[in-house]
Amino acid sequence: MRLLGRGNRGPARGEGAVTSFIHFDVSGGVARLTLDNPRRLNAMNAEMWQAMPGLLRRVAEDPAIRVLVLAGAGERAFCTGNDISEFDTIRNNPEAAARYNGWQREVAHGLQRMEKPIIAAMHGYCLGAGFEFALMADFRHAAADTRVGIPAVRLGLPYRLEDIEKVADVVGLGRAREMVLLGRQYGGEELRELGLAQQVLPDIAAMEASVAELARELAANAPLSLRAAKIAFQELARREGPPDRARTDVAEDACYASADYAEGRRAKAEKRPPVFTGA
Repeated sequence: MRLLGRGNRGPARGEGAVTSFIHFDVSGGVARLTLDNPRRLNAMNAEMWQAMPGLLRRVAEDPAIRVLVLAGAGERAFCTGNDISEFDTIRNNPEAAARYNGWQREVAHGLQRMEKPIIAAMHGYCLGAGFEFALMADFRHAAADTRVGIPAVRLGLPYRLEDIEKVADVVGLGRAREMVLLGRQYGGEELRELGLAQQVLPDIAAMEASVAELARELAANAPLSLRAAKIAFQELARREGPPDRARTDVAEDACYASADYAEGRRAKAEKRPPVFTGA
């Protein structure tokens, strides 16, 4: 089911902003959000920033969707960050920057609070905001040509506290300092050594096959169990205070009360794969 595509600029039902630069497909319980701006190496423009929150809400609210895959179109890049060609008109002073940063924060909030597993299918350049998308995923599978980095210091841009937090959560404060202050790019086995990718595959085809298999495996698991685990991880990462145990308790109790829990027990006794419905 393709909801967005080139040539489709009319609003889709239940969606907010619509852009021809993002494709959104759902199949077999897996949503695939593809950044499709290959002429700019899938850099994020204003249309894309404003369209993504509606798509993320669709993923969060649709019970038929169990997994989200983030990907980039073409062969050269996952996403190279922001489209700086727009900065002279839409990010050229503090007030405009605050508005632009608000769009980014809304997307980050949607990804960070997503209660369903997220997979980043990485290839080619994965820089700046694109790198942050990958960092907010639960799983990162990368083709061997993937290059990640934070070029802010080479563009005269600040790398904000909230963004440094995302990097430090994955690689630690020491390596985050190196990545941010030097603006270098990293690739190959460095990605696995730094924890930036769980899998590094020989090429894009192998990476996509690995992502598809992982997505199928995740989609077969109990949705309420996945949700409870995601919420627990989110609360463990909370910086503004201790984990909200009331929130995790509610998610855990929903599992115990679910038909899926009974199905899991029956399937175990009957020595067959379980069929979970999310109920």
